[in-house]
Amino acid sequence: MLAGGLLTTALGSAIAMSADSAAATVLEAPYRAPYVPTDDAADLQDVPSRKNPAVLEMLQRRKLLGATPHSLPAALALADAYIDFGRHIGDAHYAGYAEAVIAPWVNANPAPAQALLRQATILQYRHQFSAARDCLHRTLRLDPGSAQAWLTLATLDMVQGDYSAAARDCVKVSASASVEWGIACSANVRSYRGQARQSLALLTPLDSGGAVGYRAWIQGLAAEAAERLGDWPLAESHYRQALALAPGDNFLLVAYADLLLDRGRPREVLELLDAHAQSDTAFLRLALAKAALHDPDASRYAWIMSARFEALRLRGSDLFGREQTRFALELRHDPGAALELARQNWAQQREPWDTRLLLAAALAAGQPQAAADALAFVRANQLQDPAIDALAQDLRNELKLSAAVKR
Repeated sequence: MLAGGLLTTALGSAIAMSADSAAATVLEAPYRAPYVPTDDAADLQDVPSRKNPAVLEMLQRRKLLGATPHSLPAALALADAYIDFGRHIGDAHYAGYAEAVIAPWVNANPAPAQALLRQATILQYRHQFSAARDCLHRTLRLDPGSAQAWLTLATLDMVQGDYSAAARDCVKVSASASVEWGIACSANVRSYRGQARQSLALLTPLDSGGAVGYRAWIQGLAAEAAERLGDWPLAESHYRQALALAPGDNFLLVAYADLLLDRGRPREVLELLDAHAQSDTAFLRLALAKAALHDPDASRYAWIMSARFEALRLRGSDLFGREQTRFALELRHDPGAALELARQNWAQQREPWDTRLLLAAALAAGQPQAAADALAFVRANQLQDPAIDALAQDLRNELKLSAAVKR
């Protein structure tokens, strides 16, 4: 979810799915014994270093809150640090840390708007959309001029495919914040409504200044708009510029990796994501790249990915619906399971990748009618996307053939 993820980043802030599916089953291990390192110096897992400036900042803010435990500003500062760091590296644990920090204020009566806004951000990150929406509405009743709340609500509406509501939210952003923020918000909506070229025209002047995070967000939105147009070199240029501004950003890395996979460049994905395997979303792209290259390690990566899903299920955590779908479709080669996962996922979120996977799964499973609602959604919103266009055309042809046979 690049656009939504970068929006929450710009604000200063997982794709949740049920595990009740055959796709959560762990694949057969490609080996019969546990891995035992032969060298005491072998790296088993990368963890954030205390030398990392972001880690140091979290430690300092946690110390400040410990000294002033009843300070809302101190709690909000620490929660923001956790949210930003977790989103940046793709680790949902930090959202839980942030939630624990602000819980006393969220549970207060009345709850302050600032705490409710952070809680909404956390819930959206987990894709608990209904609860996030409730928190945002409570925030806006307390603070109708909160630009961050309106922008978060716009993000949520875009994720769920309600572009008319998102456009209205963007107007509120313009009224509550700078015009530039409102323009960026509106440009993002346009990229999903068949107006990607207009979106790029609106975004281009916005990259001339502002904070680094803001500029990375604008570049990421421009990359997505270029992808909608099928302008791969332009999209790649924007991704590279965004990553130069925000190196290591998980949303940007994953989105760029998807572009590289689509363009048949899996070896570059391995280079891009090699240092980011702790992120489940990044690890899936590594597994896909290994499979595309017929790498000897491909089966091990697929097994590790399935084991990660299973570990999430066993500890009661939400799974990544989009990633589960893609795993079932492209690594397990189980279109039936993929279709069921895709349908569940699309009921909650309707970004272009979610739509694309539902269309692909329906086509692979030989059930074109299962994609009827998604096809109608694509048509109604004039969604631009070369991969979706091709899949939609194939499905429509299948539906026409099926109708002709019945006659």
